[in-house]
Amino acid sequence: MREDIEFAVMNCFQDTRILCPACADTRKKSKEKTLSIKIDGEDKIYHCFHCDASGKFSAKKISSSDADLLEDFLSTTSSSSNVIEMPQVTSDRELREFMASRSISEETYKRYGVVTDTRWFNKTEGEQLAVGFVYGDREAPSAVKWRSIKGKAFTQTGAAQTFYGLENLPADMSETPLVICEGEIDALSFASIGIPAVSVPNGAPAKHIRNDDGVKFNYLWEARELLESCSKIILATDHDGPGDILKQEIGRRVGLGKCWEVKFSAELKDSNAVLCAEGSGRLKEIIEAATPMPLAGVYRASDYSDEVHELYEAGGTGKGLSTGFDSLDDLITIAPGLYVVTGSPGHGKSAWIDAVMVNTARLHGMRWAICSMENPVKIHILKLAALHTGKPFFEGPTERMSKDELQDAIEWINNHFSFLENRDGEVATLKSILDRTASSILRQGTRGLVIDPYNFLESKHENEHLGISEMLSRTIQFSRSHSLSTFFCAHPTKIPYDSKERPLDGNSISGSASWLAKADCGVSLFRTSDPNDHTPIVNIWKARFPWIAKRGQQKLQYDVASGRFSDIPEEDFDWDLD
Repeated sequence: MREDIEFAVMNCFQDTRILCPACADTRKKSKEKTLSIKIDGEDKIYHCFHCDASGKFSAKKISSSDADLLEDFLSTTSSSSNVIEMPQVTSDRELREFMASRSISEETYKRYGVVTDTRWFNKTEGEQLAVGFVYGDREAPSAVKWRSIKGKAFTQTGAAQTFYGLENLPADMSETPLVICEGEIDALSFASIGIPAVSVPNGAPAKHIRNDDGVKFNYLWEARELLESCSKIILATDHDGPGDILKQEIGRRVGLGKCWEVKFSAELKDSNAVLCAEGSGRLKEIIEAATPMPLAGVYRASDYSDEVHELYEAGGTGKGLSTGFDSLDDLITIAPGLYVVTGSPGHGKSAWIDAVMVNTARLHGMRWAICSMENPVKIHILKLAALHTGKPFFEGPTERMSKDELQDAIEWINNHFSFLENRDGEVATLKSILDRTASSILRQGTRGLVIDPYNFLESKHENEHLGISEMLSRTIQFSRSHSLSTFFCAHPTKIPYDSKERPLDGNSISGSASWLAKADCGVSLFRTSDPNDHTPIVNIWKARFPWIAKRGQQKLQYDVASGRFSDIPEEDFDWDLD
């Protein structure tokens, strides 16, 4: 990395990108070059577009010694446990006046260790007096986020990767609601009126999270013990598009069941705006009026107005994500809910689920947690690698994937899949699977879960029907709480006499009443008895919601060597299931 830094500072007349020592070793995409170094007037400035580490040094003399300066600085922020020097208040009067203008009490900002200093922002803003919000222990802070007092320019020392304000929370938050805000000033606003609050370190995302590597929301994972201990979490994000996205994503990862939401107005869109305009009494009223995130309870139609309009605009199937097969888009899409997949042994149900996972990961950046109890993890990885590369893992009549292609596939799989394996030899239970999935959602942003097959799950019920009913109910509740697409692969126990001629449905699964009643979407895979027929039929036998799926059948082409499915031209269709 030292050579990369030296090259960058010697050749930064244009924007040069290198690995960021401040965060590269904490990210799954460890080879992604996120640190920008470029000339800005008489200075060389650097900024990481991932962790926001930034600064400048003189560009009057282009020298390899500049690399030493940059490397030394970045080495202070080269891990998640980085420590920087605690800055001091350099202008008490300006700090007091700024905080007073935002209605933040002196006791509050001093308790939170807010500082001032002159900081460089960019060529346009130059050097300005700034307010610094300190992250971490005052004795050994991990980062300081700076905001210019005049204007609204921002920069950062170190890498802020935790909630702001954690050190000022009560020791026991089990009975006290935790307020999560979008900015440091908003957290201080609540603290000024005696309400424990923290702020996210990196603001709200500008768009929906589709391909997050987990670091954007790593602060949730770092604070997992706190979040688990809180019985009530109030999300007080800004009243705008990014604020709504942030609220939904935190709620999904933490669990909507314990999350409440604050609704600010378009005119006063955050807590500080309310505090400044209407005072502490009004801000307390808004917190007290927080409502549960939509999950369970009694609501008015207006609470769902936006969602209903979205369904209207969708007009039918297509609300969810594409499976990656054009011919299936009119029959089935991937959305939060419970999918039940069945079929006779060897007809391709597990292979089709794998294909859907790979397609949605590739097309939509979707992340999956897999509990595959029939396949060792290493076997499942090689199957996913074959799907990703389009080449077989083992030697055969067609070209085998190379070692480089295999390594690239492993890295891609590592970024999109988690494997829920019981290495201690214990029998898997639904609770253990959901607990580990919850960790994967919190840490990696997982959006899909596959349990294949359900038959391997330990059940304490003597009555099979009741056991399955309870299992599905708990899974549905969990999936709704986390907006999760959950796939159950269910082996049939009732094989009808004509099973070689027609696809199976939910009636063929043990405990069929529950499978039929509780599945949002039911799918079966069917192959004819002809060994040379590689055109399995995807049969949709249950469709609870028309915007997710509708009943019907569609053929796909199957490649034996790679395990890939593909669309086939309509003119090649020649079957009748009616």
